[in-house]
Amino acid sequence: MSAKGGKWRKVDGTTGPNPRPRHGHKAVAIKELIIVFGGGNDGIVDELHVLNTATNQWFAPQVRGDKPSGCAAFGFICDGVRLLIFGGMVEYGRYSNELYELLASRWEWRRLTPLGDAPCPRLGHSFNLIGHKAVIFGGLANSSNDPKLNIPRCHTELIFLSTWYIYVYLSVYVTYKPELIVTIINNHYYYYYVCFRYLNDVYSLEIREGTSLQWVCPNIEGPCPNPRESHSAITYGDKLVIFGGMNGRRLGDCWILDIDVLQWKALDILGKAPLPRSLHSACLIKDRMFVFGGWVPVEVDPSNGSTGNETEWRCTNNIACLNLATSTWEEVPEYPDNEESEDVPCPRAGHVGVAVDTRVYVWSGRDGYKKVWNNQVRAPQQVCCNDLWYLETEIPPAPTRVQLVRAGTESLELQWTHIACADKYLLQIQQYVVASAGSKEEEPWYDVDIVKGTLYTVTGYHVPKDTATIVEGVTVETRRQELQSGKAYKFRVAAINVCGTGPFSEVTAFKTCMPGFPGAPSAIRISKSAEGAHLSWEPPANSSGSIAEYSVYLGLKPQPGAQPGTMAFARVYCGPASQCIVSHGQLANAHIDTTSKPAIIFRIAAKNDKGYGPATQVRWLQDARPTDPKAPMKRPPPNAATPGDEKKSKP
Repeated sequence: MSAKGGKWRKVDGTTGPNPRPRHGHKAVAIKELIIVFGGGNDGIVDELHVLNTATNQWFAPQVRGDKPSGCAAFGFICDGVRLLIFGGMVEYGRYSNELYELLASRWEWRRLTPLGDAPCPRLGHSFNLIGHKAVIFGGLANSSNDPKLNIPRCHTELIFLSTWYIYVYLSVYVTYKPELIVTIINNHYYYYYVCFRYLNDVYSLEIREGTSLQWVCPNIEGPCPNPRESHSAITYGDKLVIFGGMNGRRLGDCWILDIDVLQWKALDILGKAPLPRSLHSACLIKDRMFVFGGWVPVEVDPSNGSTGNETEWRCTNNIACLNLATSTWEEVPEYPDNEESEDVPCPRAGHVGVAVDTRVYVWSGRDGYKKVWNNQVRAPQQVCCNDLWYLETEIPPAPTRVQLVRAGTESLELQWTHIACADKYLLQIQQYVVASAGSKEEEPWYDVDIVKGTLYTVTGYHVPKDTATIVEGVTVETRRQELQSGKAYKFRVAAINVCGTGPFSEVTAFKTCMPGFPGAPSAIRISKSAEGAHLSWEPPANSSGSIAEYSVYLGLKPQPGAQPGTMAFARVYCGPASQCIVSHGQLANAHIDTTSKPAIIFRIAAKNDKGYGPATQVRWLQDARPTDPKAPMKRPPPNAATPGDEKKSKP
């Protein structure tokens, strides 16, 4: 696995309208947003909730349109801002084969009616997006108009359930004949006709814009997975990977479907396989599939993983990692063996797992059943979890280079890009020294601070003491060194999460101001005009005399042979006014910076009788250039460089 990957963190203190706990719900991610729909807990749920993982805030959008009824164990996929749901249980024992679309850009539902023969009503199927095709596999179907006859039952050589709770809580044993279940309770026989079937069919639906929707049931020859439901399925490149599920017993096999050549292949996987399971989650992070939780058989002999005949099963909270690039089950380092550990989510099934960047988020699900007494009758009580966790799968990547927001005589205000999987950042400084010829000795790096956000004003740093001292009982081995005026320093930053510290960014150098020179202009505003771009700004707070003129510079497109990471600037204005127009002709030569959102870069500096002070650098957000032709174009905000947007500076 990636270095130190595989550590859980519980998300406490979410805000907004928290959704009620449930199981059988589904969730998808759009960038940092997790959209949750459906499920059940004392009834089927028809609510839509959204979690912003950047702010840990829940909100419930005001939806409109042809809203679907509540459903559980359905399929849910995301194609840009277009969400599709298919099938599921809409009431106890009644399943659906309806297809709905939700446009998240305006939270509007509509029912879709594709051409062709639709898949039969089902639950517990998988629904995945592979390229521009929505692909359905498996599930559980019914064939009776009587919902009471459409209850899933498990069997191996014998069937041990007539309904879920009868076996688990009344120790009922059931024999099986084709289409008939005979239940023995207190020496009395009860007969049930079986009106359901497990599926292993495949359906596809082309959802590319401009094509008509039509269901296709391709003819797949050769070996194929056994029928099943409540399995997991992930999209790996242009292929579908399924794992586990149940068809009367828990399954632990793994298959891969090449949708282009219509061929299944059973994966021959190295390493120690996890227990067979159903109602688990699986999420793909790069080449690794993380499987969490679900119902697993009770191990007869935990030392060798034997499972007996599945007369008992339980929820689990263990995690397995399948490296699809090497077809190997990998161990998750330092993962607790104790299921009662407070460092991991409690055992559960029917939860959701969603990948956001390199994190796997898990919410709700049920942790099994509890035996309770009610008027001397033992009955099952379902318990749903009401917690939110994420699994950190790897250390953070390197942030982009540190940028200067504003320079003072004894301070430097710095900024860097946010890393989604970072909890905090380590900022380091190095004195800028021009190395003599042949010298290989590098100046040491010193810690500035551990920073929670991405904006920090540096006024000093920590250097080793010649002799350690004790302050309030704590040994202090460093002393603070203040920044000096008119001196250059190098900076780098690294992101930190529970898995460790990631690599450092590229190094940048900035210089503090000399006394008497003007500071950097502030409050820069940029807007579109008929002539081009209109820029305005406020004079420096510390001008050290009257301002003689301002200069505005525009970042240019790199020339052939230019060193990577460098940018040339051309002056597009010089004058005493604190505003100017940059023409369309000048903007045509601008470089579009894509280190975060696409933007044109300007620098503005002020001059007094001693000369020019440091420049303020701003990024003017531009129209998105989506690779997906369906993605909507966005106009830049009218004041895209005002506070709250990205604003950076350099000397």
